[in-house]
Amino acid sequence: MAGKILLFGFEDLPAILAVSAAAEPFGAEAVPVARGDYGRPIAALAGLEGGAGVPYAGGPLGGRMMVLCGLEDRLAALLPVLAQAGAGPDCLKAVLTDHNRGWNALRLFEELSRERRALSGK
Repeated sequence: MAGKILLFGFEDLPAILAVSAAAEPFGAEAVPVARGDYGRPIAALAGLEGGAGVPYAGGPLGGRMMVLCGLEDRLAALLPVLAQAGAGPDCLKAVLTDHNRGWNALRLFEELSRERRALSGK
């Protein structure tokens, strides 16, 4: 699979373009996800399987999140470059796994937020 970075909560074009430019040398495509698609499975958003999911008509997630798909062998080099492009510690990050591939954006954001709180002791 060609690498993809699913972008959630990236509302402004300069931020999307910065991540896209940072990802390109790594063979990755930055894919902004529309809010209406937040109810679809992550694997479907990555183009790996079908799945309509539940239509989402709610508000923003509460922050930015990216899901890295098919980029496991490039993470060590890619993550610092993404941070320089503006996707630093405030942006939640996950790798697509067999465990989370059926989750939607809301569930993944909630889990990553819970993990961050646990690690920070809050």
